[in-house]
Amino acid sequence: MILHRIKQVIAALNASITQKDKVFIERYLSSRAQSLFWAMNVPDQRHVLNVAYTSLRLAEYRKDVNIELLIKCALLHDVGKVKGHISTADKIITVIGDYFCSSRLKKWSRQGRGNKLANLRHAFYVYFHHAAISAAMLKEIGESPKVIEIIAKHHKTPADDDPLELTLLRESDSKH
Repeated sequence: MILHRIKQVIAALNASITQKDKVFIERYLSSRAQSLFWAMNVPDQRHVLNVAYTSLRLAEYRKDVNIELLIKCALLHDVGKVKGHISTADKIITVIGDYFCSSRLKKWSRQGRGNKLANLRHAFYVYFHHAAISAAMLKEIGESPKVIEIIAKHHKTPADDDPLELTLLRESDSKH
């Protein structure tokens, strides 16, 4: 677990977006959805792209997967982590904090920025609630109910009736 998180930090510090990535994004996202994608910071953009590419590999030989839906969800699942609301340093702190005292920090987190302490509480709020924040943002731009539902549930406990795309998204997300 810790080694995986260390690799994530290194990846975040070295994140970049290629021309190939930009073409991939344009292929799967509407212009309104792209605006939300580009509002994330580069490490989060890189993360969701890695999740999308892994999702594509996991679904490669499956005929029962809606690839368009899966990739769109992968690319948009973290759009609630808007640049300026949670920095790379904040994310490192939130991940470490979540590992050691998740329930206390979830209660301590608060929406709303201000001084350094308020900003840190806000970063924890975004970290713990980004799935719901992302879903609300996607609803605002008129994204499909299926995309909104999958993204809203991507950190919830798996259920027997979860769509396959949600299961694959969770699996891909856990690898990055």
